[in-house]
Amino acid sequence: MRSRAVQALALVAALGCSRSKEQPAQRARPAPHEADLARLRSYEDAARRATDFAKAAPADRGLGPNPYRLARLQDGRALGILRGADALVLLDGEGNELARALTPPSPTALLIDVDGVAWVGGTGSPEIARYRVAAERIDEIDRVKLDGWTVRALAEGGPGWIYAADQRTGAVTAIAVERGRNPARIGARRELARCAAPIELARAAHHVVVDCLYDHALVAHPIDPDGGPAGGAPLRMVNDGPFWSLAASGDLVAAGGVEDHPLERKNGGFGYIDSFLYVYRLPDRARVATINLSAAGIVTPKWVRIESVAGAVKLTTAGYATGLLAEIVLHEEKDAEVKTRPFLPGTTDYLPGQPALAASPLLDAWLAGDPPRAIEVKGPVPPRSLDSRIGEALVFTTMMAPHSQSEGKKSRFTCETCHFEAFGDGRVHYTGRADVHAATKPLRGLWNNRPHFTRALDHTTTDMVHAEFRVANHWSDRDPWFSIGPEDVPWLQAIRGAPERLSPVDLRRDFMAFLADLTFEPNAAVRGRDHFDDRERAGAALFRDHCESCHRARLVTEDPASAVPFERWEKLIFSPAGPIVWASAEYRKTGILPYVYRQGARTTSLRRIAEKKPHFTNGSVRTLEEVLARAGQVGDRFLHDAAGEKGVTTLTQAERDALLAFLELL
Repeated sequence: MRSRAVQALALVAALGCSRSKEQPAQRARPAPHEADLARLRSYEDAARRATDFAKAAPADRGLGPNPYRLARLQDGRALGILRGADALVLLDGEGNELARALTPPSPTALLIDVDGVAWVGGTGSPEIARYRVAAERIDEIDRVKLDGWTVRALAEGGPGWIYAADQRTGAVTAIAVERGRNPARIGARRELARCAAPIELARAAHHVVVDCLYDHALVAHPIDPDGGPAGGAPLRMVNDGPFWSLAASGDLVAAGGVEDHPLERKNGGFGYIDSFLYVYRLPDRARVATINLSAAGIVTPKWVRIESVAGAVKLTTAGYATGLLAEIVLHEEKDAEVKTRPFLPGTTDYLPGQPALAASPLLDAWLAGDPPRAIEVKGPVPPRSLDSRIGEALVFTTMMAPHSQSEGKKSRFTCETCHFEAFGDGRVHYTGRADVHAATKPLRGLWNNRPHFTRALDHTTTDMVHAEFRVANHWSDRDPWFSIGPEDVPWLQAIRGAPERLSPVDLRRDFMAFLADLTFEPNAAVRGRDHFDDRERAGAALFRDHCESCHRARLVTEDPASAVPFERWEKLIFSPAGPIVWASAEYRKTGILPYVYRQGARTTSLRRIAEKKPHFTNGSVRTLEEVLARAGQVGDRFLHDAAGEKGVTTLTQAERDALLAFLELL
């Protein structure tokens, strides 16, 4: 991995200047000069040459400590988890850290049960850890293995039941808890259902509700009076795009999500992608409130709170992409009252109180009070460069298109509307070209995966980023070659060290600096292992013989010299970064119609393919099992969709099983 000093030196050498000293007032200027883009391409080339792609840091460490979840203790203190530091921390009432304990890798789920025991699970390994809090320390009680599934979310159904969701496999599991001792003993486990990427759980009066990100659905499963699974048909509430947050109170369910309208890509822009808050009533599933949060300046709400107050319903939320907090009051037969006030961006959880506490992965800080005070959190590795931290804000906030509006098809833009946590959104959207539809791809791993996108028309990251600024700002009626300062982004100075003004070149360079750091987290399927089992080894050989001619085992997609020989696959697959891209820069026609380009489609990277849904360019397949079932060979042609072809040779069940086991490791 290149050092931050090397990156900084490459930046100065390539651009030949320090940060912009442009005066605060916006100055009109023509379309960007080619010389500006040429210097950016030189920066890109220098930074790429300084990168050892075989040893690039995985994102679970390289992107900071990432405070992610919070839970309040009875004495007013709080517990929080650091997703990027594998830690559970004890916070005093002001948000200051008192103690820290090690957790399962990549913790995302935190629950304090009725006995005051803290449960923590993560997406990096198949276990739940339990803890007891003493005066100023955290003691680990035990760890429970979970038979291969990981933990994205937890919820308490009742004193005798805990529910867990695994984003990777889609499993939602009920865990019996045998009380009578402290801590309670964990008993039988029962899989309740599966869906595509369950990311949140919430307990309603008579249901446990699941937010299925890629299914664009909230699914309410009936529970009995003790909180255990009751059987019966689940209730589904669907949207045209993803839900990002979930909460429940009584028979009401609140969820933050994208506008319930097909995404429109006509005329070179992104239409109908505003952020909304939806409220449903169970069991009739009636949508009792639909609130356009973007119109109030709230974009990508990743947490929501719901409570009953004086005969009304009060909701609290904030935009991850914007520096505002909203309080919304719903009355019978009246319009919703929406009040906003300044806050800080990048929050994933919030605890009301005096003071209120929030978690901000974007700022790597706990936020205390209202207005909030940022308390910086230290992680296990040195902080990233300022360029990369500003670039992260460009990807996950409205900073890339700060002048967007919410009106009709016009929408406030942030990349995360379509790329939740830099992966995807499960959508298959109309591209605006002929009858071509496309599934959303991850933003992670782009740095060594040029040319970009399925049409492969952007051969450098500079050109791709420049094009994204143009598309993001299409409906804002502003020239995409702009500078920004506090008048455009009031919270800009919350990024420690940020300059008063960022030029167009600064913005594009910083975006690329973050993409260079935006790798994947370690694959949970390989963590703690160092070699193939027999089935995976057979799958690797099948992949080498039938798939690798397109999905190349390379460290850099466009560079044949970066090819990894078969005997090194095992070592790199079981390394934390799992750096092989499994892609090529060439176009292929494999039967997935319609083709996005006249020559076909650029071969897609298979890194972390098990975490991406749906599959193929047109999003026509939901599972890897179906991908393999549809594949076939016709003469010397390989087809991903061989249905209806004559003389086709398909994979045997044993071959499909072996290949699936191998693909799960990538």
